[in-house]
Amino acid sequence: MRQIYIGLMSGTSIDAMDGVLVEFNAGSVDVLATASKKWAESEASKLHRLCREGDNEIEQAGSAKIAIADISTEVIKDLLEKSGVEAREVIAVGAHGQTIRHRPGKGFTIQLNDGPRIAANCNIDTIVDFRSADIAKHGQGAPLTPAFHQMIFGSPDHARLVLNLGGIANLTVMGLNGRVLEGFDSGPANTLIDLACRKLLNLPFDKDAKIALRGTVDNYWLGSFLTHPFLKQKPPKSSGREDFNELTIAPQLNSCRHNPERIADLIRTLCEFTVVASTNAITESIKDFNLKDPELILCGGGARNPLILERFRQLLASHGVKVFTSDDFGVAADSLESIAFAWFARLFMNGITAPLKRATGAREDCILGSLCPAIDGFFARNCQKMFNNANLEEQRRSRSRGHYSETDNASYENDPQLHLQAYAEPADTPPAAESKPAVKSAGIARAYAKKH
Repeated sequence: MRQIYIGLMSGTSIDAMDGVLVEFNAGSVDVLATASKKWAESEASKLHRLCREGDNEIEQAGSAKIAIADISTEVIKDLLEKSGVEAREVIAVGAHGQTIRHRPGKGFTIQLNDGPRIAANCNIDTIVDFRSADIAKHGQGAPLTPAFHQMIFGSPDHARLVLNLGGIANLTVMGLNGRVLEGFDSGPANTLIDLACRKLLNLPFDKDAKIALRGTVDNYWLGSFLTHPFLKQKPPKSSGREDFNELTIAPQLNSCRHNPERIADLIRTLCEFTVVASTNAITESIKDFNLKDPELILCGGGARNPLILERFRQLLASHGVKVFTSDDFGVAADSLESIAFAWFARLFMNGITAPLKRATGAREDCILGSLCPAIDGFFARNCQKMFNNANLEEQRRSRSRGHYSETDNASYENDPQLHLQAYAEPADTPPAAESKPAVKSAGIARAYAKKH
């Protein structure tokens, strides 16, 4: 059976819902299609508002869930059309949802989503809520991608670090053979840069760093950013907009509103903040684990920023670190997280735990996600097969006891709902006379079981 899955991701930047349709083979991941849908401005604004405390949050969250499911449905249908794959061939969708709160210290995280609606719209089993199980095991619930990085980038010859530059930067540190040594969020990536663009220029982001390249680094601003308390915390640690938000750069935003000529300087300084904060984390990990000639692989939207890419290469050259993007390894930088959640969906559907203790600090590895089954999805079809197989086995046993009727086979094979009816019988209520042979052959009526 082909191992086809879909992964969906909308990151902290809330610019688009990205999706991939992939096929997992022994030792490889084949991307069969990619698709992306930009958020409508009104929906993006609503999601941004939900990332901070405000009025009428429950009502707003309810309508946002519908929007997330509907844009997810559009991406899924695009993927199916582009790939020529039928919905029935897809085992599951791994849908991350939109993070609006991440509070592992308080024991919760919220990725807004509507898995049942996606499953109903597409008739494909949908896995959601990937982070809560790790938090239930006293982990940070993030970053999750180190487990995937190990699978796809692990090398017997090189120590490797993978830095995902989404809204928040998260770092995976691997020794030889891909052994994960640690993983953690290392600071902001695009979130503050995008925030400044939205607030000051009404732009979603700084495409190709064109604005930043016109500015210069303000060392006073940079120094104040680098005193952020999160940067002093030791791993395991995770972050989000709770740590890096408008308050983080409020004085600088006010300064730029009064002096618009300084906007480019602020965006340039925020790019530098992203690079320096993660470079400090990278060099500390190299020292802590005594890594020799390590390689750094950049992925996520920030890997497309030419200024950020060049600054990483400049700052890490003296540490002997070679800097690549995931594209150099055949994986599109802006698709990597979507592929990761397709992989997590595969782990879930096979009952496999994700090896994340070293990254999140969880007490033990766990199975990530919650299932939202489709009516004719993989899960339902397999359940029906199990019912039928159990029924055939009971028929074999019934024949040996002389309690079998040929009508039993037809009724249970052709109407799987009879299984549910039989299960619904109260334990102390004998089945009706006309249905007794069918219930006997199913072997699931407790009254019958007691007699025999």
